[in-house]
Amino acid sequence: MALINIDGDPWLTELDACENLSNDIQSQLAARNRENQLSRQYSIISGTVRVRLKQLGSELDQLTRKLGLLSSTLTAGESERRQRRIEALQSKLIQLQRQFQYVEPAAARSALFETNGSGRGRGAVAFADDDDDDDPALIPTNSNYSVADLRNQQTRILEDQNEGLEALSQVIARQKELATRIGGEVDRHNDILDDLAQTMETTDGRINRETRQIGAITTQDSTWGYWIVIGLLFVAIVLVGIF
Repeated sequence: MALINIDGDPWLTELDACENLSNDIQSQLAARNRENQLSRQYSIISGTVRVRLKQLGSELDQLTRKLGLLSSTLTAGESERRQRRIEALQSKLIQLQRQFQYVEPAAARSALFETNGSGRGRGAVAFADDDDDDDPALIPTNSNYSVADLRNQQTRILEDQNEGLEALSQVIARQKELATRIGGEVDRHNDILDDLAQTMETTDGRINRETRQIGAITTQDSTWGYWIVIGLLFVAIVLVGIF
């Protein structure tokens, strides 16, 4: 559930801006996928997306630092909700980075063949019976790409994916740590409630004992009154008998 910026909180305003930026990046990636990978428009969109991905990562880091400074002024529940929003955007950033870095091998090969069509035509490329990416016959002779280039590109993609998985692992670790802290707080509150219940039970026992003692004292006081009346009557009878 998204946080609603009711009081004009600058932190929430920046969070909304990050969400809008991530949606804009998603739209640009969709537009890039409709372009030829060797076209000029594809390169322009890729450059724009690369800059905005860095901007989104930087702004999320700033939001995380600011949330740490604001945590003392927020309730535990509010701080936790804001932390979950940041982690959701961090996970989306990782997904956007994967979409930006991933290039389908079949699409890349098709784009290479299309650029060679002006000189030799599509029919000039000879395909082997088996589909082997390392076969030099699959790469046009006048192409700027080679087997080594494609291998290097694939290696970079794998490295970027590993970095994304590592970042995702860190996000999950932070969520686990947060859940552990919340569990510890719940246990401490339960201990406090148990101590309070025990204290109330002890206090109730003391009150009952004091009530019984007061009742006993009240009973004794009422008995002394009767004895005094009896004594006065006895004295009066004696005096009447004498006089």
